[in-house]
Amino acid sequence: MKNRHTPFLSKSKYLAGLQCMKLLWYLYNRKQDIPEIDAATQAIMDQGNAVGELARTLYPGGIKLDREAMPERQAERSLEAARLRNPLFEAGFVYKRAYALADILVPVGADAWDLIEVKSTSSVKDEHLYDVAFQRYTYEGAGLKIRRCYLMHINNQYVREGEIEAKKLLKKEDITEEVSKFVPEIEKEIGSMVDAIAVKDVPDVKVGRHCNDPYECPLQDICWAFLPPEDDVFCLYRGGKKAYELMDKGILSLADICGSVKLTNSQRIQVDSHGRGKPHVDKEGIREFLDRLKYPLYFLDFETISAAIPLYDHSRPFEQIPFQYSLHIIRKEGGRPESYSYIAPDRKDPRPAVLKQLKELLGESGSVIAYNAGFEKTVLKKASEYYPEYKTWVNKIDKRVVDLLAPFRSFFYYHPGQAGSASIKDVLPALTGSGYKNMEIADGNSASTEYHRVTFGDNIAIKDRARVHAALEKYCALDTKGMIDILDALRKEVG
Repeated sequence: MKNRHTPFLSKSKYLAGLQCMKLLWYLYNRKQDIPEIDAATQAIMDQGNAVGELARTLYPGGIKLDREAMPERQAERSLEAARLRNPLFEAGFVYKRAYALADILVPVGADAWDLIEVKSTSSVKDEHLYDVAFQRYTYEGAGLKIRRCYLMHINNQYVREGEIEAKKLLKKEDITEEVSKFVPEIEKEIGSMVDAIAVKDVPDVKVGRHCNDPYECPLQDICWAFLPPEDDVFCLYRGGKKAYELMDKGILSLADICGSVKLTNSQRIQVDSHGRGKPHVDKEGIREFLDRLKYPLYFLDFETISAAIPLYDHSRPFEQIPFQYSLHIIRKEGGRPESYSYIAPDRKDPRPAVLKQLKELLGESGSVIAYNAGFEKTVLKKASEYYPEYKTWVNKIDKRVVDLLAPFRSFFYYHPGQAGSASIKDVLPALTGSGYKNMEIADGNSASTEYHRVTFGDNIAIKDRARVHAALEKYCALDTKGMIDILDALRKEVG
């Protein structure tokens, strides 16, 4: 049964259709069932918008087109603006059932245009080529002569020193030849997508790797509902291709994996643990890990902020800048933990304060314990590159760092409640019964997003900022207190 009105296909929906026709159908026919965008995703979109605005500053005299509700009206106004031969921002054009808005169109010569798509990534990705190809198809069909196609993206080697220099931060790559390979297939693809949208029933699309490639699909709670609520085969540690093979054979639960299935040693430990419903404990491995620890013990965790457009001098795009730390110190065996913490209070670069305070707190000896410690080590190392007076100290700290992830990554301990994950978010509740549920901020992405909002946003109420800082304090403190609890639990396992 066909829809009475055949819709236009925007480039975002075209890309959705390339990923999954079922997703495309939902976008047109059952949009209310698609979950709303979460705060972290919205933050990424806001970052993309900021990069787009910065890119426009490179083309003075450009005309920004306001959005019209009707694509046909947008196209009329854009064609009128095109006659002025100025750079155009957000010009929208229609060709048959395709509708696309251009980030930047730059006039070339008497009648041609260069198409520039702006992305807040550090390189050209395959999905960008499909994106630009759809635009080229649409604009040329609408009557524009496209000379070259470019992708403007972030130069991740740029270092901010003072005001942002858009010409240095943004890098423009010619992708004309790559894009031209995809254009001939677009009309056929659009036809298939329009037909898929028009049918009454949901398209039958099997789940697969496309559900997360190139983007995480918002329909996963719907499409993957056939899996058991716990212990499904996609919890298999580094399962990858094997998990899909098991699913294709009708094996959906870890408990259903028989002994004849070829598994790695870690996967076999995991499957056996789930089958018995009991943790796996390698006492010798745990003891070897515990023997590496030297008092005083320093439990350290960072929360960081990163941005495509660097927020601070002496920093690169996407660099992880520590705006917060939590530190618990146990001076001697059996000693009570001492708690220290810091949250950067304003828009000033937080690294000097973090480095100065930690140099005073971490002492000259003892184990510095972090979970997935490579992150903390990298954050300190990068910070000391711009503040070299701390380099020698950071190198000494680096040798003292012990990664609490190690016994779980090595499967010295595994609990079915981990569901194949060695993240502290899963290990802590599985091993100790405590965790991150019902916390206002309960993960690193949310911590970064909320800190950015209340620190760099406009018109933020004092109460709002105080509430977020309190939630950040609670969350980061749990990371370090949780490490102490995990270590205590491991000691009890080996007696």
